Amino acid sequence: MLNGLKLMPKLATACLLTFLSLTTTSVHAEAKDVEFAVFSMNNDMPTLSKSKARMLYKGKTKKLNGSIKIILVDLPENSIHREEFYNMLLGKSISQMNGYWASLSFSGKGTPPEELSSDDIKDILEWLNQNPNGIAYAPVNAVPENANILITVLQGE
Repeated sequence: MLNGLKLMPKLATACLLTFLSLTTTSVHAEAKDVEFAVFSMNNDMPTLSKSKARMLYKGKTKKLNGSIKIILVDLPENSIHREEFYNMLLGKSISQMNGYWASLSFSGKGTPPEELSSDDIKDILEWLNQNPNGIAYAPVNAVPENANILITVLQGE
């Protein structure tokens, strides 16, 4: 009986570790399959090249076609989608982007995109409807059919 009780914690630990490794693997694999759409509800917005999308999200440009002044919106800092998006598009982490934007803001060369309080697609769409020249990003499968997708960003591109 005593021997059986001594094995219980070891068995519980082994089961927990197995569960965690399976859970972590499936979540990680799922995250890698996500592709993002950079989109607007304004049908007059032109499509973007990857280079132009990078320039927008680095604050290097605020206009499209030389005349359309755009406004970017960002997901909350704690959003897994924000981390994935910046990693896919720019190869940067959130902390690297925060440092980058802090530097631009301090020098007066730029301000970071407005940050939403939620990454719910309804909140993103509400913001876009209030900002006709607004551009947002979200997982492709969450973007409504009537949105103007400017570019899709895939893992490993």
